[in-house]
Amino acid sequence: MNVISRCLTILILVLFVVFAAANRSAQAQTAAKQTAAKQTAAKQSANDLRLELATKYENINAMTAAFVQEASSEFMAAPERFSGTLLFSGAKYRIQTGSQTIVTDGITLWIHNRNEKQVIINDFGGDEMSFSLMTFLRQLGNEYEATLGVNETHQGVIHHVLNLKPKQELAQFRSVRLSVRQSDTIVTHLEVIDLNDVQMTIDLSEIRINPPITKESFVFIAPPGVELVDLRN
Repeated sequence: MNVISRCLTILILVLFVVFAAANRSAQAQTAAKQTAAKQTAAKQSANDLRLELATKYENINAMTAAFVQEASSEFMAAPERFSGTLLFSGAKYRIQTGSQTIVTDGITLWIHNRNEKQVIINDFGGDEMSFSLMTFLRQLGNEYEATLGVNETHQGVIHHVLNLKPKQELAQFRSVRLSVRQSDTIVTHLEVIDLNDVQMTIDLSEIRINPPITKESFVFIAPPGVELVDLRN
């Protein structure tokens, strides 16, 4: 699987945290606390936010956004940067970049590699691009330690910071850092390190919660002249 495909897999996982967080009323602290009592209160607020991220997903119907992502690691010759748009609704999603379109209706998965003029078709859940959303959300609530960071500024706007560290060495991510816009509690910036030490930054814009969508959004029609690689059982 190429770097972009692997990064998009991670992007899909992490953005469900954003998907869950969009309507969260933030209770973040602005700085590290000096006394044990205040530190305990800050930790509790971080845990409350973390747990609500894991439960709010059930209450959000859909989300759209534009994204810009940069990935780097010691095994990459140079950082990889790409941008695109995404649409989520439950387990269904559609992600488009300059070179790829990835679509699933929750049953079938389509990956269109435009440069190779190829469409890979697979059962959803049948290859490396798939994942269990609910498993990840349960892990977020049970297997990651949450702490609040110091407020920071992105594009001139104040953001709260939530840091997630795994309790187990072999968790999906080594670390996740979410920047939550103070004015409306929208996550607009993420920093992620995965199990393979791929480091990513993701910036989100044009976020819309519960936009009107159609079922056709999650069905892919292959264009003429492409190779179809059907890996379904």
